[in-house]
Amino acid sequence: MRDEKTIALFEEILTRTKQGRLPWEPDVSGTTLLAAIKGKYSLVLRPYTALDSYGAEFGSPSLIMKDASDRELVTITTSTDGVPGDALQDLYEVARRQALKVDEQVQDLLSDLRSL
Repeated sequence: MRDEKTIALFEEILTRTKQGRLPWEPDVSGTTLLAAIKGKYSLVLRPYTALDSYGAEFGSPSLIMKDASDRELVTITTSTDGVPGDALQDLYEVARRQALKVDEQVQDLLSDLRSL
């Protein structure tokens, strides 16, 4: 079933992430990304959809919206009608680069290499 509010939520998160306006941070694993929104909501962005019975990750990225009580309100995956899989992958990659400060680190390495 196509949920227009879920699609609008995803599109807004993608837009704000591309603008650098969401505070994505890595969790202890370094692969799951978290963003707190005004102390009322949190977003969890994983590079996978689920875990198999052995704990191995599989599937494309998933986005979970939680409330202040840590209850899952919305889960967005590639099976969410109206959310293209490539857009979900794009969200994860942009958020990951921001959370891990990839561009700054690449620039630092380039500077180091040029000074050799």
